[in-house]
Amino acid sequence: ASSRMTGKENSFSSERLDQWCNENIPDTYVTNPQIKMEIYKKIASITTDLEFDGVLNELNDRFGPIPEEVSSLLALAEIRIISKKLEISHLKERQGEVRIEFSKVSKISVDRFMKLIQENPGTIRLNPAEPNCIYIKLGKIGLKEKSEFIREKLSKLVS
Repeated sequence: ASSRMTGKENSFSSERLDQWCNENIPDTYVTNPQIKMEIYKKIASITTDLEFDGVLNELNDRFGPIPEEVSSLLALAEIRIISKKLEISHLKERQGEVRIEFSKVSKISVDRFMKLIQENPGTIRLNPAEPNCIYIKLGKIGLKEKSEFIREKLSKLVS
């Protein structure tokens, strides 16, 4: 059974992932505030790979190369998609480490998981007391790098 967590650290369920990132679409990329709001809504509503690709293509077509800030927002959308596929119930950051709680551990390939641990020594760990959780050490990286890093690691668990 999964339980809701509270506390002063960055804590969120996968549905409320956007609160974790406070990136803004730069004025140099999109000047019109109404269009900006539309883009935020589109990114926030992405739930599938197909929708993600559609928004990515639309941004490229309408506004040109995607700046880092928008890439961070898109990485969060990808984390939402991956979280849904892997049935991740919570992501919680505390002191440079992210705790990822799965609602169904059986959704994850043991082989993929072991390979991920082997490819990232000292970065990804298990806690025997919490068999439905993994921990990813982030260290002192910025918010932009953080969402990309988590997305990259979790995407390796998707079959």
